[in-house]
Amino acid sequence: MNKITNGLLLLFIITMISFPSDAEGDINSSVLNEKFFKEIYLDGVSADSDGFKLLLRANERQSGVHYQPYVVDINFILKDGENVIYSEKLEQISVGGDISGSTEIYQPWSVTLENNKEYTAIAEIYFYKDSKRKFLSKTSVVFTATMDAAITDIYGDSIGASATVKGKSMVPLEAKVIFVLKQGINVLEVKEIKAPFIMSNDREKTVDILWSKHLAPGDYIISSELREKEVIAMYDKAITVKKPESPSATSDQMLESESSSITPHQMREPGNLSSKPNQLQEISGFMAFIALIAALIVIRLHRER
Repeated sequence: MNKITNGLLLLFIITMISFPSDAEGDINSSVLNEKFFKEIYLDGVSADSDGFKLLLRANERQSGVHYQPYVVDINFILKDGENVIYSEKLEQISVGGDISGSTEIYQPWSVTLENNKEYTAIAEIYFYKDSKRKFLSKTSVVFTATMDAAITDIYGDSIGASATVKGKSMVPLEAKVIFVLKQGINVLEVKEIKAPFIMSNDREKTVDILWSKHLAPGDYIISSELREKEVIAMYDKAITVKKPESPSATSDQMLESESSSITPHQMREPGNLSSKPNQLQEISGFMAFIALIAALIVIRLHRER
């Protein structure tokens, strides 16, 4: 009997341990929901000849998609071997303040780089906790600097063409722009010119070429390439050259436009052609009146003598 009683008691204890009460579960869940990670994740990092990019994310709470916002400082360093050639500090950057919890931070270089040379980009990240600045992480990327640029627009007409070039690297651009004029499948002309000497921190610049002869009316394609040893960028543009108007037709249209723009009121105003006869009559009458007054004055003076 005692063995049966002890067995039932043991089974009851095991059951109570295996299946906690609803109240206990609610308490554990509540405590769990109040806990969150107070760290910042480095979700992505990349560096190239233009600059350094970081993607930071404040970790989500364990329940839901809420984020813990932080403020960070970042030291960006660029090294050529063991020599620091660039450094910049960004301060008080908010991370995790929006619904995504992520913040992309980009720092462009402002020093000239050498083509096909290796550099090391370093980012030191600090965050603020309890009003104190604390070290979070350090990351580095080794990259090879390369020349890069883009053609952002092409203009063309019957006389020539132009290309607008934008630098995308701190390696100075040393290349040429090639213009290929096509009509249908036929290549009509190929022209090339030295590309502008620019880097990514420069404004866009434009180069121009002239066709060997004026283009006849029709539709054309201007294909352009930015090329060093290999093609860096390409850009095509369709243009239409319209038939020019004849000089006689243009003159007639200008005369018609000028005559139609004069209103009847303007025709009667002084200075217009239709008002000149009346003007002459008014001037003649006024001059005759002055002459008559002068004659009367002379006669009176003569009589007084």
